[in-house]
Amino acid sequence: MRSHSISRSRPALALVCGLALVAAACGSDTKTSNTAAPATTAAPAGTDAPAGTDAATASGCGSVDASFDKTGGTGAGRFIADLTCAGTKPLKAEGDPIKIGFANPEGDPNGSFPEFSAAAQATADYINNELGGLGADIQKGIPGRPIDLKVCKMAITPDDSQRCANELLTDNPMMVFSSINFFGNQFPIYQAAGTPVIVITPITVGDFTSPNVYAIGGGGGCLGVHTGLIEFATTQFTPKKIAVPWADTPPGVVCYYDLENKPINVLNGSVAGTGKRAGSMPDLTSIGVPVKPATPDVTPQVTEVLDFKPDVIVFSAQGSDCWNFVDGLGRLGWTPDQIPLVLSGSCLDFDAMKAAGDLAKGIYFVGAPGAVLQDPATIADPRDSFEAGIYQKKMIEYGLDPADLNKGFSTQGATGLLSLWETASQIVVGGGTLDSKALADSYAATTGQHLFGSTPLSCSTAPTPYVAVCNSEVAATQWDGKALQPVGGVFTGKDLVAGTEITPGP
Repeated sequence: MRSHSISRSRPALALVCGLALVAAACGSDTKTSNTAAPATTAAPAGTDAPAGTDAATASGCGSVDASFDKTGGTGAGRFIADLTCAGTKPLKAEGDPIKIGFANPEGDPNGSFPEFSAAAQATADYINNELGGLGADIQKGIPGRPIDLKVCKMAITPDDSQRCANELLTDNPMMVFSSINFFGNQFPIYQAAGTPVIVITPITVGDFTSPNVYAIGGGGGCLGVHTGLIEFATTQFTPKKIAVPWADTPPGVVCYYDLENKPINVLNGSVAGTGKRAGSMPDLTSIGVPVKPATPDVTPQVTEVLDFKPDVIVFSAQGSDCWNFVDGLGRLGWTPDQIPLVLSGSCLDFDAMKAAGDLAKGIYFVGAPGAVLQDPATIADPRDSFEAGIYQKKMIEYGLDPADLNKGFSTQGATGLLSLWETASQIVVGGGTLDSKALADSYAATTGQHLFGSTPLSCSTAPTPYVAVCNSEVAATQWDGKALQPVGGVFTGKDLVAGTEITPGP
């Protein structure tokens, strides 16, 4: 790969989830709660302390091995020590519950992600029953308060987006999670109430720019993933022609025009930018082809893409639309060897990938880095291996449907809640009082802060005007027919929009 921005510093890095404009909308409703704690008398298989942890921590609660902070971000060593301790000495939350809002699209054919809230609830139950709740000090055995996760299921409409915001605020939550929202019109409602918002999948201008909003999702949503798609495609293949079919939805318009089409134009010099690669590919041309969600026959769109005779194709959509498009490509004679295809992690669906057979073999994916979907025994990095074991075992123990375990947004639901738990614990352990302002201030101040299953958070260094985006690093993988294989290391495409203005449409 020929890219100054693609680092090879982290071994065994694999794609967890692409945070893009929509995620795989497949599968039936899953169980959302399992409040009974499983019997735990020893660290579960796959969650033993990683090699390098000191003996005291490995045997229970003890000192923290800060060496994990060097690659995993500030607090990684304590996080591992805490979860290792909880594996042998579970700590149950006590006291009045802390209400946390969770707005999530479910039941709408234009976007339904029940695995998102199901994984969040499973994680909340794990936190309540083993990690001592919010504000726990596991090293000293002092419990915090239990999470009461208030889930509002919403349709993909502007009115329902605002309805959920108002409904969640009636519970006076300490913080609200926005899993994925197509409109961004909920933020003024939360801002008026002084309630901070964690965005797990940032896809709208509001997700990128709103005050008191912290877009922690690995890959920075569209900002990281879509610029990363263009970064990867143009450095891996040095094309002269790139085809970009794109999801024709309200956020899809923004993500295409601002974060795919604009970076291409920065590269060819037709849009001025200040990044190092601006103007470096003057011969680069492209075609954008809108694709409506759930289009049954994409032959016209596929024909338009192939008639352009591209050197590489880039696509991001909900999972079912990704594989419908791949099928359409295949029916017109395309193969991955003929024209490389780079998909976002939102397209990840292992069952669909296996069903596609040779049509999927060789496809690339760009999305949030991490390793929680890999077999822990095959992961060289000890932190990644430990966190993969936690995710794969605890989600199932606490009620996540096994069919949803390998869906990208399930991993993000777990990441969001464990980030909240870790932040709350740091506040209390540091002598602070846990409340909305403390949470917001802690997220705002992050610089290289550990984030479960992903790269570190750095909300304090968010690039202007994308001031709410806390994590824009991505990674590339390639499907070999059985598993995702890393391609290079962590990188970012945010320089492709440096010095530009937000372009929300044509």
